[in-house]
Formats: sequence, C-alpha cells, structure tokens
Amino acid sequence: MWSSLSNLTGYGQSSSPKPGEIPNAGEGVKSAASLVKDGNYFTELTTKDLEWTIAATASTETQTFYCITDEGHFGHIQLIHSNLGIWGAPASVQMTARFRGNGINKFFSTNLTNFTLSADRLSASTNLMSITMSPDRKKFTVQVTDPPELIVSLTVERTTKGYKVGEGKSFFGDGYVSHKFWPACKVTGMMIVNGNAQDMTGECTFVHAIQGMRPHLVASKWSYVDFSGKDAVNGHKVKLSLVQFTTPEYYGSATVTQGSIVLDGQLVGVAVENKTDFVKTEHDEETGYNPPTEVNYEWQGKTIEGGKAFKAVLNVKPKGLCQKVDLLAEIPWALRKIVSTFVAKPIIYQWYDEATAVINIGDEEYRISGNVYHEATFVM
Repeated sequence: MWSSLSNLTGYGQSSSPKPGEIPNAGEGVKSAASLVKDGNYFTELTTKDLEWTIAATASTETQTFYCITDEGHFGHIQLIHSNLGIWGAPASVQMTARFRGNGINKFFSTNLTNFTLSADRLSASTNLMSITMSPDRKKFTVQVTDPPELIVSLTVERTTKGYKVGEGKSFFGDGYVSHKFWPACKVTGMMIVNGNAQDMTGECTFVHAIQGMRPHLVASKWSYVDFSGKDAVNGHKVKLSLVQFTTPEYYGSATVTQGSIVLDGQLVGVAVENKTDFVKTEHDEETGYNPPTEVNYEWQGKTIEGGKAFKAVLNVKPKGLCQKVDLLAEIPWALRKIVSTFVAKPIIYQWYDEATAVINIGDEEYRISGNVYHEATFVM
C-alpha cells in the first residue's frame, strides 16, 4: 500500500526524486509569463476565473484575504481545500487566520467540515466559515463563527481590475500552479479575537491560488509580499503585491514570479521581472534555515496603459515576526503523515513591518511609507 501511495502521489519518497521519476520534469517549468506571446502580461479576470475548481486529482486550492487596516493593523483569513488524489481518501478543508495589532498577535488554524459550493461555484460554505460572492461579482462576504476565539464578518469590495498573468497558469510537466488576484480592495467589518472586537476597515488583497499537482514538487522556497502605504504629503496611495517561488532542482531551480503595482486605486502594471534578494541572513538554530534579517523586494515592468517603464523597491529589515509556522503541525493528520516522510520541517516565517517603497513610473518618483506583511517559506 505504501508503494502505491508513492507511485500515485510522490509523497512516500524519503529522498528527493530524480528527474526520471517526475513526469516530464525534463521539460522544466513553463511559467505563465513565458507563455505570453504579445508581451502584455496583464489579463483581466473573468467570472470563470473566480470559480472553485475542486479537482479530483491531487490539488490544493485556496482563497485568501490579506487586510491592512487604516489603523495599521493586519489580518488575514484563508480557506483551504486539499485533495490527496488517492481513491478513497477524503478531501480536507481548513481555515487559517491571523490578527496582529492592539497588542494582539494571534494565529488560528481549524479543520472544517461540510464543504459546499454554490451552483455557480463562486461561493463556498463550511460548518464554521463561508465566502459568498455578490451578484455583481465585485464583492465577497467572509464570515467565520468559531466562538469564543474567533468571529469574522468582512466585506471585501474590488476597487480596480482583477488580473492574472497571461492565462494564469505555470506548468510543471503534468501539473500546474495558478494565481489570480484582486490586487486592491476596500475591506470593512470586524474580527473579534478572544472577545476583543477589531475594526478591519482598510485595504485588502485577494488571491485565489491552485496547486494542481503534488504540493511538495512545486517549490523549495516561496515569498509573498503585501504592502499598503500612503504619501502623507501628496496623498498618493500605493499597493504592492508579489508571489514568487523557486522550483526544486529537478525542475531546474527556476524562479517564477508575478506581482502588481496599484497607484491611487488603479492597477498600473503587472510585473514578472521581480526579485527577492536576501541581503543579510541569520542562521536559525530552531529550524535549521537562514531567514533574512534584511531583504529587498523589487518589481519591474511596463505600465498597462502607455507602456512606461516602472520599478518599485521595498527594503525591509524584518523585525515584526508574527510567527514561525510549522506547516506539518498545521495540516491535516493524513497529509502530515505523508508529507513528513519527504520534508523534514517546512517552515513559514511571517512578518509584519513598517517600510518605505520607492517607486518610479516613467519620469515620476514616489516615496510611500506604509506597512508590509511578508512571508518566507522554506520547504526543503
């Protein structure tokens, strides 16, 4: 039986697979950006793009809302649907959430049941959590009822275009990874954490992600960045978001990156020539990894309208550690038993810091101070 698990999922391997053991690994990764033919990386999302897919094969699908409030606090809420792709093995559904601010730094992870999709596949509900799309397709309502620890009631309204890069998928042999974004949204509502009500009015980024393949084969490390800031002198508002990952050696250690810049409420550009540079690192004896003590995030590309060159640089010295999340401790038991034979200790470092972004668009320069939530994930 264990051999069958290995053959079907790849999770049962106790060491890194060889290229010949991964279907079509020799082809490397075909990133979403590399498949764009006209040089226009921006594709506006359609309603179809926002549907849950819930594939029958091995896949992990998430919808995540990252919120930075007007008061400078941070909250995120995520719904995760995972399918092992093994006959007879049930899918797992999970919620993760965090609030940081007002002296509170609390992370939540809860297994859910009764996952149900609406007829149009745009809304999902469980025993404790629901994500409901509005009829005009511009708003989500997010509800969590898990007393006494966490109650959530949020309305997230898109304020600019949603996007994907090209067709939105990067291909790995027989599998793929997909990311779709609402890069700028207005959020209103509350998170009640251990009985303390927190006003969540502010800015939000929504990400719908799918790993349509065996998850440990996707990447050896990930970065995620969500920045929101305002120029106190001229009133300019900026949002920056970035997803970047580096594939394992058997997929060529390739870097796949995509991000965006939103200026004064408008999506200015989609960037695929981005960098995450760990300027300085420090060995963490607890995990065995080397997380950054200084990191540069860089976005580069051309504007959607007019084709002007743009560049944004965010230098951060991570000090506001939210948590080192042990992924094996947070995933469902069945998946944990499988993954732990392959990856010793996958860790997500999560920080929330103050930072200043320097942005150049054509001949214009903006210096925007704000807050950034950023993650560094080490898988192997």
